[in-house]
Amino acid sequence: MMFRTLVFLYPVIRTLGPPVAALLFIAGLSFVGYAWLREPGLWGWLAAVGCLLAAGLLALLCHSYHWWLFKLRPHGCLFIPIK
Repeated sequence: MMFRTLVFLYPVIRTLGPPVAALLFIAGLSFVGYAWLREPGLWGWLAAVGCLLAAGLLALLCHSYHWWLFKLRPHGCLFIPIK
């Protein structure tokens, strides 16, 4: 199931993945600055950690896309997507 989803989302991951990861990273740094200077509460830090974690995971997915396809491939049958 996850393999077919990754194959289906290939154009989106390859084209929009790195820019979205960069925007999430910038948003995470902005939330860190906001939480540090403005709000002493927990929500700003949670938003910063969430954005930075999402950016890191998306960057890891974009960088290691073929490795994830190799690891999640179906073992019982042959599934070859045609480009």
